[in-house]
Amino acid sequence: MRLPFTQKKEVGNARRSKPVVKPVRKPMRWVKPMLQGIGVSAAVVLAGFGMWKLNEKLSISYWDIEAASHIQPQIEAYLAKQQDLDFWHTRADILHDELLVEVPDIQALEVQRILPDGLLVKAKARTPMALWKDEQNQQVMLVDEHGVVYRALERGEASDLPLLRVQADELFHATQLLLALNKYDVRKLMQLSEVVVADSGWHLNFSKGEQWKINPNNLEQHVTQIINVLGLPRWAKGHWRIDARISERWFIRPAKQEVI
Repeated sequence: MRLPFTQKKEVGNARRSKPVVKPVRKPMRWVKPMLQGIGVSAAVVLAGFGMWKLNEKLSISYWDIEAASHIQPQIEAYLAKQQDLDFWHTRADILHDELLVEVPDIQALEVQRILPDGLLVKAKARTPMALWKDEQNQQVMLVDEHGVVYRALERGEASDLPLLRVQADELFHATQLLLALNKYDVRKLMQLSEVVVADSGWHLNFSKGEQWKINPNNLEQHVTQIINVLGLPRWAKGHWRIDARISERWFIRPAKQEVI
């Protein structure tokens, strides 16, 4: 008689066994970071060597200087005494800042590297307008057209400039006064010997005994008014002592008189 289902196969009491899988040995964890570190170190060394060689290759071998005749030798002397002329020590920003300190006669400066080994320096010189005595250091200093005191007057340096007997905070206004003279009557500027600031006002002492006393308010306006008056035929041929501190009334006397 056939049964309606498949008869189970008898396998007896044989014990089933699983196949043996050998464990895979993993590499040590420190090997990979070590290899990465070696690679990075090698890259850094190669990059450093390349930068060192490039730094030497870009060393300055020549320079061009566009500057006034009295400051060009100073710039050349500064560059000539530099021991390290490689790229790192001759970057434009470094040379710019150091030159402004080493050569105070420079007002404006432009420094450019000309690759691979050149340097271009363009410098604008200051215009000395007057002398000023620094009472603290007991030195006579040069003052430029912007009222900036930039260096001491050197021994033996000839300078036919007016002396400003003013406080440090009045230097700018004093130089503006000089610029007004230069603008409207340069001959008067060349004849000016000193500018004195006193409690009673500003005194401008010229050659041949000529003197102007003016109000400190609106200096340029008062200077131009005096120049216009002295341009009239009545006053043009003489030297005068002028007191213009009172705007409503002026006093004009020949320069030979000591008292106005």
